[in-house]
Amino acid sequence: MAGKGHRSSEDTVEYYLFPSIPNRIGDDEVQAYLEEQVDIFLAHLSPFLIDYIWQCEPFTLSPVVGKGNLPPHLYSSTSFGENIDDEWFIVYLLFRLSRAYPSLVIKTSDNDGEFLLIEAAEALPKWLTPETSDNRVYIYQGDIHIIPIPQTPAEMMELPLFAPDIPDGVNCIREHTSLTRASPQIQRYIFSRLSCFPEKIKENVHHTNCYIPAKLVPVLRRNPALVAPAVHAFYYRDPLDLQACRTMQIFSPTDQVLARVKLTRCLYAQLMHQQFTPDKRSGYTLPASSNPKFQSHDLGMKLAHGFEILCTKCSSGQRMGVNGHTVSSDRDVRWQRYLKSLNMSGYFRDEVTGSKLYTELLVEARKFYMDQLQISNSGSFRASPGEEVLDLVGSTTYDLDSLRRQEQTLASPDDDSWLNLTPESLDEILKKASGRSDPDAFDMTKVADSMKTFVGHVSGVEGAEFPQESEEGEIQFESTGFIHAMQKMFEFNDEDDASSSDEFEEYDWDDSDDDFESPPKHSPSKRPHTRKSPKKAAPRPDPKIQNVMDMMDRELAQTNVGKSFERETVKQNGNTKPKPQRPKQPPPPRPSPPHSSRPSPPARPSPPPRPSQRPPQRPPPRPNNTPTSSPRKYKRDIDDEDDGFVPVNINLNVVKNTLESYTAQQGLPGPASNILHSMGVKLPPNADAL
Repeated sequence: MAGKGHRSSEDTVEYYLFPSIPNRIGDDEVQAYLEEQVDIFLAHLSPFLIDYIWQCEPFTLSPVVGKGNLPPHLYSSTSFGENIDDEWFIVYLLFRLSRAYPSLVIKTSDNDGEFLLIEAAEALPKWLTPETSDNRVYIYQGDIHIIPIPQTPAEMMELPLFAPDIPDGVNCIREHTSLTRASPQIQRYIFSRLSCFPEKIKENVHHTNCYIPAKLVPVLRRNPALVAPAVHAFYYRDPLDLQACRTMQIFSPTDQVLARVKLTRCLYAQLMHQQFTPDKRSGYTLPASSNPKFQSHDLGMKLAHGFEILCTKCSSGQRMGVNGHTVSSDRDVRWQRYLKSLNMSGYFRDEVTGSKLYTELLVEARKFYMDQLQISNSGSFRASPGEEVLDLVGSTTYDLDSLRRQEQTLASPDDDSWLNLTPESLDEILKKASGRSDPDAFDMTKVADSMKTFVGHVSGVEGAEFPQESEEGEIQFESTGFIHAMQKMFEFNDEDDASSSDEFEEYDWDDSDDDFESPPKHSPSKRPHTRKSPKKAAPRPDPKIQNVMDMMDRELAQTNVGKSFERETVKQNGNTKPKPQRPKQPPPPRPSPPHSSRPSPPARPSPPPRPSQRPPQRPPPRPNNTPTSSPRKYKRDIDDEDDGFVPVNINLNVVKNTLESYTAQQGLPGPASNILHSMGVKLPPNADAL
């Protein structure tokens, strides 16, 4: 039933409740104990269940003893049809039970498998897949519990080594709660989905006024939930069903009255969006579509046809109760136990026994109990809702004149503007579902930073890696430690090592480059003068190389490639200008080649003041570029050139090119989306394309 690879039928949710069986309970008493647990659990949930209108099938519980290798438990399955809120309402009820009864372990799934994990897909560990999640997900003490795969010898002694079966999973949850409790991120996703309950129960209710046959008014007042199977029968009608609607023998339109009908939003939407023209022989005629009463007549006609289809599918006999009794006996032990649990849960709202409200609540509770008892004994939903409709039609009376007078005092129908979904409301729903903030507040610097991190990351021999992927690797190569180990192996001399170090320094290579990590503290060291502490500043680039790069930038700036880049903007006097405007002056002469490779510099003059400390009168004099000047004097200020050169804005170009690549993907997978998503960056939708 819930074995490995088991999947529920379409649009159906299954739930298993495993209560803790006391040791004092014998094998012959387990059935009675489970029935007692059913009554207690249903009484605890009755305030939410009695008035709830289900789309297809209601929430039920049935005791199961000795089926396969499963321990004694309570089981049921509910078809939620087109209304996904019914499924999540059941999950909400299961969480309430798990909080109220701490020893209760619950397992639930639907035709998609572990749908709770689907809701928290963004927070799941990588090992948890549909293939590895069988019998690992449970609800216990108000939290989600996931049985992990053991990683250490200690965990191997406590957790199942392979895919657990349900008995082992239930025992593992109870005995190792701290190891199986899911992460806070997973809990947050699930609780966010359930946070709309129980308020959404009232939000999903929709009242409307429609013209229906008078004999149908007391039926819906006695049992408003019968509207669901009627709408279902009309929505899924076939030609054979419509043959019975040609004469409308039960719900003819002879005495129609305007009545208030309680529906759910899903049922109301199904009726509203069905285009149907009644048969002329049925007697139903609709006013013109421009008539203000057209919608009321149209909805009433559709409901009458739905109830007619229900009644023609069942026998014409009276609907009997469980075991041939029409009502529950006051001496019934289970009824008395259920009634006691209702009193303890505060269902009667402290009303005096025998009062009007107490009597109404008692009638509703008795009917709910009889329905649950019938389902528990038969193992299925109502055998035929049409029989109940026929029973109520034959056992209730109505006063047509009184119903006519009540039309004047009916409340206005609920607003149905929620049927029309605007682009703004759709964006709000998607934003709320994804938990994302306002798209206008998206920080574009995340795109540039993510791309820089990806490009600057050192990948392995297997290809490009993302920074978080390399952090999860089991083996980390430490370059400096490897060099020291090789040096010790071949016994290099310090002189050779120093010579090699000088050669590397000539190309500005150093152990403190960003491409390598600093060696650990326990690494041996024979060259303390070449290793640098991570706290020291990064080495300055070679002025010669920097000068050549500046010259190359100026040459590229005049080409089509250079003109395609976005440039820096310079602010002058509060205005933003694309390039600096400086008085033209001849550039400083280039230094003549030095006579020696390493000239000894003269006495070092005092450094010029920093840019922030320059006096406003005039700039400080430039030092002469003599052959004996230090190498740092080769550095030239890029603003001193007279060609109007403006540096390229690297961040802006990265963001621009990335967004263009992302837009060109048109929602399909591509390099831009793959890189950004792997770095945890999710771009908002393009507002210009909406």
